[in-house]
Amino acid sequence: MSATYKAAFETDLQQDYRGKHALLLISVGQDYHEGGKFQATIDLINRQGFAFTTIAVADILQRHNLSNYSYEEVYRVSSESGDQWLARNQAAINSLASVTRILRWEQCLLDSDYRPWLDRVQFEYENNRDYRDEVNGTIGLFLERLHKRNPEADLEEARTRCLNYLIEECPIIMPLWASQGIDFVVYPQPMTRAMAATRRHFVEPHYPHQAQWLSLKFKKRAATVEPPLHGNAHPVWARIAFAI
Repeated sequence: MSATYKAAFETDLQQDYRGKHALLLISVGQDYHEGGKFQATIDLINRQGFAFTTIAVADILQRHNLSNYSYEEVYRVSSESGDQWLARNQAAINSLASVTRILRWEQCLLDSDYRPWLDRVQFEYENNRDYRDEVNGTIGLFLERLHKRNPEADLEEARTRCLNYLIEECPIIMPLWASQGIDFVVYPQPMTRAMAATRRHFVEPHYPHQAQWLSLKFKKRAATVEPPLHGNAHPVWARIAFAI
């Protein structure tokens, strides 16, 4: 037996989403992108009347969470985790009412517009103390959580991995997708300090109505029987587990 859910946007703003482009951001390995919660997210998107939905599978981004693998293996393992996620959740994806596109993280890294945004974010981190403080604040929060879970963890290694993770994801999720016309980014969690600062610096001055963040809340409904997940629902990784 497992619970079913109803999802809602965690916002008090009244928005008309009809005709808009939503990007559903998937952090592979997180429980809120599986089973009843993921189906509830799809149902919510359908109710709101979005015209277009991009499902962005942040699979190889998770290579920064992997240890005890070679350079080549982290790409393979993280990419395969994206393949498995898509296979597990295909039925829910097929139930989307809007025009749907699947976007894999590697496509974002290969986008010709990514590198210029990455360079600008890196420059801001190195030269703007306020921006650097926001990114480092996000890193500090992740390290606190890691230390509570594993007091023996190598925090210096984790700090480097977390910084690489954030410097890679922030220019994609905010300025790149905003410049490409994404109206809303749908994700279960609120923006991190690093992401919010990236939006202030790179999106609001030029694309103030794009890449608006929609976090989710879930309400549990009556329990129903749900079939077991097939394959590796959550690969057994040596993970640091930075969330987006």
